[in-house]
Amino acid sequence: MKNGWSVGVFFAILFLALSSAMADEIRLKNGDRISGKIISMEEGKLLLRTGYAGELSVKWSEISTLKTDDQIKVILSDETALQGTTNPSEEGKMKLKMGKIVETVSFNLADVKSINPKPKAIEPTVKLKGHLNAGLTTTKGNTETETHHLDGEFVARTAKNRYTLGAEIDRADEEGKKTVNNALGYMKYDHFLTKKFYLYSNALLEKDEFKDLNLRTALGIGAGYQFLETPLTNLSAEAGITYINEDYDTGSDKSYPAGRWSVNFDRYLFEKNVQLFHFHEGFMGLEDTDDLFIRSRTGIRIPIYKNFNATAQYNYDWDKNPSAGRKKTDEMVLLTLGYQW
Repeated sequence: MKNGWSVGVFFAILFLALSSAMADEIRLKNGDRISGKIISMEEGKLLLRTGYAGELSVKWSEISTLKTDDQIKVILSDETALQGTTNPSEEGKMKLKMGKIVETVSFNLADVKSINPKPKAIEPTVKLKGHLNAGLTTTKGNTETETHHLDGEFVARTAKNRYTLGAEIDRADEEGKKTVNNALGYMKYDHFLTKKFYLYSNALLEKDEFKDLNLRTALGIGAGYQFLETPLTNLSAEAGITYINEDYDTGSDKSYPAGRWSVNFDRYLFEKNVQLFHFHEGFMGLEDTDDLFIRSRTGIRIPIYKNFNATAQYNYDWDKNPSAGRKKTDEMVLLTLGYQW
């Protein structure tokens, strides 16, 4: 008899302990009551732990009232944060007692954004991305050619600033004679005044033996607008003023102020399996509109393994007023292997 009494007492104590540990209660709009322990509410779902059915997920819109014994943290739709225990309230409302001295605060359940939200993952203060591509073509036999290409870009992004550094190099020989020899480097600093609007300063250095261009230097400032900046899509446009100095091997050197514009776009397709990209940049002299040159880079990147990819790219450069005896247009089709991060 004593053993039976002891077992009964044990289960009674256990029941009271569980009831005390799960003393929170919600009442639904259809009149049902569910007891348990409120864990959290996020994205319109209340998570409740019960002793008889484990964790239950209940639509927040179906809840009429709720009661808690322990303190909960409540975030309202205007991001106001409150903490306390709930008091009985009328349907569709919540009363939160925030302390012995502070009066009870009442608000609509519809104004609650979350309860006991999970801490948000801390995003890195600096986000890094970039790519490096290389291409090599060699032919032997009746025709002997060799071409080399290398390009890369590095971008560091903080909440208010973006730093860009990039370069391109091309070399080619045919029958032992040099046919392509050019290099281009650029850097840019963007400072965001708002989430989308920013000011920039940039520098461009370019040389091309077969354009008779010993060195072109462009230094500028301007403003840009970041229309899109997501993991899948980026789109920005810029306009500004630039001072250009051109040093030619045989032609006449010149310096002049110019207007600059640019568009930069990239977009992932097919669940990030393919990336399209296009960059367009133009400069027009403010004193003589014949001082006009444009460069664009358009292509597609296809992943091979992890961060390694293959790139097919079309480069188009156009100079309205080239050095004497040189053509206005330079075009190049590239097939390269690269690494992107």
